[in-house]
Amino acid sequence: MNKSNSHLLFVVNADYFFVSHRLSMALACIEQGFRVSLITKNTGQRSYIESLGIDFYDLQLDRGSKSPLQNLKELWLLRKLYHQINPDLIHHVGIKLILLGSIARLGLGNSIVLNAVAGLGSALSQNKESILKRIFFLMGFMFRKSYQHFLFQNEQNAQFFQQLLHLKSLQINFIKGTGIDTNYFVYTPESIQTPLKVCLIARMLKDKGVWDFIKAAELLRSKWEGKVTFELIGPIDNANPSALTQQELEANVDNFYIMWKGAQSPILPFLQTAHIIVLPSYHEGFPRILLEASAVGRAIVASDCDGCKALIEHHKNGLIVPIGHIEALAQQIDYLLEKPKVRHLLGYNARQVVVDNYTEPHLNQAFIALYHRLLCGK
Repeated sequence: MNKSNSHLLFVVNADYFFVSHRLSMALACIEQGFRVSLITKNTGQRSYIESLGIDFYDLQLDRGSKSPLQNLKELWLLRKLYHQINPDLIHHVGIKLILLGSIARLGLGNSIVLNAVAGLGSALSQNKESILKRIFFLMGFMFRKSYQHFLFQNEQNAQFFQQLLHLKSLQINFIKGTGIDTNYFVYTPESIQTPLKVCLIARMLKDKGVWDFIKAAELLRSKWEGKVTFELIGPIDNANPSALTQQELEANVDNFYIMWKGAQSPILPFLQTAHIIVLPSYHEGFPRILLEASAVGRAIVASDCDGCKALIEHHKNGLIVPIGHIEALAQQIDYLLEKPKVRHLLGYNARQVVVDNYTEPHLNQAFIALYHRLLCGK
């Protein structure tokens, strides 16, 4: 088919996520002659997105709903929109939309489907049985159809889905993350202001290692209180089964040594004023916050979950600790607090890794090449 006239449809949970993670890619596709449409929940970004030449279809998705009726309603609405839009390629982002969107696509048109797995999340983590995992297994026949393709950010997630769904190797594709605008996330020398800041920037989830971060801070309190602040930056996510409540957070911070600052936007000023970025997650796809922190030149301490160690090489562009090992986490944070020259070296190396591998032009071109390859096989 004529690739330059292809119609690409993104399906994501919310418009702000599309703007932060996919907009640059979509605009690069438009420059290459694609028509681009978007199905997502409008939270206030619709006019801006439409002004850039992207067709916007509002779908009020409830990401955390377990109601069969709500999910059936969303499935029916997706199917109606797929029939109306009739795209050449549908790019699903996120576990729920991969499942609902793929069911909606059954028996409808000739659209190629690309299912982007950004991480397994709580419900699909390998060591748990869940209803969602069973549904995916039972729907394996659907995901093995010739028009179905998967996009992964790390090998371990790919192995999990390949075993669960019995995918063919030709269906499996890899691109690590989405591109970083290194002209916006510029290298920024450490702030000379005190106290030093150790930050975890993420949704307030147990699976992000929030409890581990707080416990590590407590282990270091006697040494660093008054000299360092440990700052949690991010929203509560009630739709996630791993979410912490506001009451739990407020009961475990003191707003002096350990702080919770809630959701913040833009995030760049917090990266620029931080001295260490910590992400002790239990599972990740390929965490964008670590790419952004790296671009700014911050020293990083991260868990050895699949997504983090796909980016961080121990003692080169960050430090790696075992998942759930609070003492090791505290030790590595303490080490970096004591060693400003090591922080600077790790931050400089981290910036170079992003510049060499993860800029918007690098990854936008990788996505466009993937779209072309899938469409050529249509």
